[in-house]
Amino acid sequence: MSARGTFTAFVLVAVTQVLVAPARAASTSAANAPTTAFLAPPLAALTARTAALDWNKPWIEPRDARAAATNSDEYAWRLFVALNWPANAATRTSDPKAAFGADQPVAWEVWANAVDIYRDDGSDPGPWIIAGQAGSGVAESNSRRSPPSAAADENRFETFSLKDIPTARHIVDGKMVPLTDPAASARRLTEIRMNRAAFEYIRANELYNLDGQMRLVATDRPVNFPQAATEIKAKWRPIRSDEKARYHTVTVRLADGSTRLYGLTALHIVSKALPQWFWATFEHIDNPTLPGADGWQLPSHDHFACVGAPDNCNRAPRGIGLEGTVWQNYRLRGTLTRFVDTAGRPALLANSELEAGMQQTSSCMTCHARSTLALAGNVPTRLPIFDTSGTTSAIGRRGYTGLPKPQWFEDPSNSAKRLFEPLDFVWSLSLARPRKVPHET
Repeated sequence: MSARGTFTAFVLVAVTQVLVAPARAASTSAANAPTTAFLAPPLAALTARTAALDWNKPWIEPRDARAAATNSDEYAWRLFVALNWPANAATRTSDPKAAFGADQPVAWEVWANAVDIYRDDGSDPGPWIIAGQAGSGVAESNSRRSPPSAAADENRFETFSLKDIPTARHIVDGKMVPLTDPAASARRLTEIRMNRAAFEYIRANELYNLDGQMRLVATDRPVNFPQAATEIKAKWRPIRSDEKARYHTVTVRLADGSTRLYGLTALHIVSKALPQWFWATFEHIDNPTLPGADGWQLPSHDHFACVGAPDNCNRAPRGIGLEGTVWQNYRLRGTLTRFVDTAGRPALLANSELEAGMQQTSSCMTCHARSTLALAGNVPTRLPIFDTSGTTSAIGRRGYTGLPKPQWFEDPSNSAKRLFEPLDFVWSLSLARPRKVPHET
């Protein structure tokens, strides 16, 4: 199918909000067969409650399109448990022998990091795991991932925004003083990671640099990630040692050699379970009361956790292994599987950490539908993330919501011609840099 054909299908999905057939269950090896010793006691009691998904092997990421569409909140928690299961660093997968809630890196923390995939020189990030070298591969190439017992390098995290670095414009004696360590000055640290299916698709199609993306667009080839693809975006804040028992944590080594403890405050999970992806976002229960917090400006929706109570009951689900772990302090803020609700109103979803300043105009799906690339006079151009029409405050931002508009993608000088090609909802592709090194032979 051509890229234009793909775009037509994208519009049909947006308008009709179709449900797709169930996905084939992921295969597992006999080595991953569960034993009761590996399961937290609450999981054994799960049969006492109504569950639409299979929770027998909770460390395995689900692949079920029908469940994602019809039991979205439970599907979100099923993903949450699988992705936050303790990791096997050597295989870069969940470790079924580890106890859920163990104080160690989790599955998504050993996935490929965006800062390593989209390199400054646009070079190939390398294989997921180098043959014969267990635990090696893309993440180690730039030392972004540390052994479980070591502090994480600050380079693991994204470049910081001015909002995250309050001293970025600090002036001393009338002179601008550059920051010597942006990470140490940031209120929050952010990272984007993706699983093997997403990483290998990017690598196979050379989407890790701008040249490869431009070539794909120029040849009218669609960007279409596999159903097994998953991406996360995480936010961390500095915490005190006495708060550690309530957070999933990481110790970060700063530029001066000192270390600092950080707690996970927010986690976006995006899965290609559905053609327009499945979107879920989680926050730590402390977030609304933190100093300078944006608050939870949209109500939470969690039908799975709030059985017999309003969907914004603000509690974690019981019977899936969260009890007695740090994960009992995290909440599902909501899920998205469609652009609009049954009344045709824009479907909104916001995370107070990741969408601060724009919660009331936040739609993950609509925003990511604008992940595009155009070649105007062979110059790469992307649609903006934020809606800048009208007036906004100095710190306020406004997102795009509702059904994608055809005119977003059209050539302004010729509405019959589509200019911007969709990149399958994946905004991290915009991090790609031009290739500065010759192709390997």
